[in-house]
Amino acid sequence: MSTPATRTYRILAVSAGLSTPSSTRMLADQLSRETTAALSADGAEVEVRTIELREYAHDLTDGLLTHFPNERLAMVVEQLRAADAVIAVTPIFNVGPSGLFKLFIDALDIDLWKGKPVLLGATAGTARHSLAIDYAIRPMFGYLKSEVVPTVMFAASADFGADTEGQADEQPLATRVRRAACELATMLRAGLPEGAEVAEETAADAAGEPVTVGAPSRPALDAEFSDFVPMGDLLKGR
Repeated sequence: MSTPATRTYRILAVSAGLSTPSSTRMLADQLSRETTAALSADGAEVEVRTIELREYAHDLTDGLLTHFPNERLAMVVEQLRAADAVIAVTPIFNVGPSGLFKLFIDALDIDLWKGKPVLLGATAGTARHSLAIDYAIRPMFGYLKSEVVPTVMFAASADFGADTEGQADEQPLATRVRRAACELATMLRAGLPEGAEVAEETAADAAGEPVTVGAPSRPALDAEFSDFVPMGDLLKGR
């Protein structure tokens, strides 16, 4: 009887920290470790690659200006393409992600992110910036059509090494990191839809309706507008 092959997950951790060491890299490492632990619990193997964007600042700038990645940046692109999931962590500046993090997004093909499971993390000096990850970063990955893990991670400077003894209402950073990592692991184990077209075909099959993949659907009209003729059709006769 043959032994089933061990599943291998490839995780790409992206840190947009500007200093060395940085709290951003620390958070990325914590998320990577907990994700590895969660996936390894079922006997799976996990390969984690960590990229410090500060080391690719010039490559990203050149790629944005020329619309062509150089050899170093091309390697990052391939790592992103091959990754089963991405852990992306950025510092918060001016109520948004760092310019380096945004440069990373802008310099790469947006199709690389489509359907990619992404665990988001952010760091800042104080907790006053905690909403930035939901208002400025999560919508960006929604536009990229990534599959964002429900729990996003924010950590202020005080969260690292904070003493939470006697503060039952406050959740330690380690606990939140573990929860987010477990959600990413669950998402990877369950697998993800291959695209909106698949969902449309499945729904149509259930309803017994024919489907043309990629054809735009036209919403049903109320009876009051049943004789409505689109402007495009009117112009065809001219």
